[in-house]
Amino acid sequence: MSNFLNLSRMGNLTLREITKAILRCCPEWTIDSICYLADGDFCSAYVVNDQWVFRFAKHDEARASLKREYCLLPKLVNQITLPIPSPQIASFEDNPKLSFIAYPLLPGHALSQEQYFTLDEASRARCAEQVAHFLNQMHSVDVRLAEDCHVLANEYANRCSDLLKQAQENLFAILDKSECLFIERVIGNYLESGNTSDFRFTLLHGDLSPDHVLFDEKAKQVTAIIDFGDIMIGDPAWDFLWIYEDYGLDFLSRVLPAYRESDQPALLQRVFQFSLLQTIDWAISCQVKGDNAFMEAMTQLRIMRVQEEARFTELLLTCGFA
Repeated sequence: MSNFLNLSRMGNLTLREITKAILRCCPEWTIDSICYLADGDFCSAYVVNDQWVFRFAKHDEARASLKREYCLLPKLVNQITLPIPSPQIASFEDNPKLSFIAYPLLPGHALSQEQYFTLDEASRARCAEQVAHFLNQMHSVDVRLAEDCHVLANEYANRCSDLLKQAQENLFAILDKSECLFIERVIGNYLESGNTSDFRFTLLHGDLSPDHVLFDEKAKQVTAIIDFGDIMIGDPAWDFLWIYEDYGLDFLSRVLPAYRESDQPALLQRVFQFSLLQTIDWAISCQVKGDNAFMEAMTQLRIMRVQEEARFTELLLTCGFA
């Protein structure tokens, strides 16, 4: 083995642990290079021999997620026009941290918000339409395929009730009354208006952020969608959350005309509700973990409270709805 291009400890595992795990599963392989790629809450990813992406689980929940991907993604490849990961190798060991799936490396690099804004009008429109087409196809998949692979449905009422309880336990003591009432109202509004009768449950990517949209700089187009670790069944509005928050209104307003949804104002209302809920969840998570980003999260929460109506109005107007 030669030309290992990183340090002896790479993310969650040592180089030796990664190598041994791969060779146990693929004893015929010669490993010439292993490069650390990325880290998330669930997995650490590595590029092996400049051709394969190996995603190693960090815990039991991550191993279960990788099993769902290994089951479902190969069934989706022929239903999705844009390239997506199609795991061809997997190992699910007793030690969850040595469990992995692997798929051929997909072309492109992440389309950041900054790079998106350097594109000309035609290229912006093309990228947005590609993402919209991906969402149309993803949200049209028969959810029974996902259920057969043990993909979970999001239980929104339970999640919101739990979110309120966590806010009361971890935030209310340090917030003023108006902020507590804001959190109670936001969660209560979603419980009233975001019920399952308002939308059709669909298969979701679950984390459609700039990190997971790959891009070809020369062709100026999207080349692949990656990282289906948060795949779930639920409200299609969720797949627009990170488009709204991380790409912004310019991208979102270009995606919507190509997305098949008859009641787009209602969709946008739920996207905005998810944005409020996600900000609350972020603040709670930072407080519980003692994260240094807590003050940033609280600042954002307070801005959202003051600017709620103006931001929602801007969202509707920019996307073409008075």
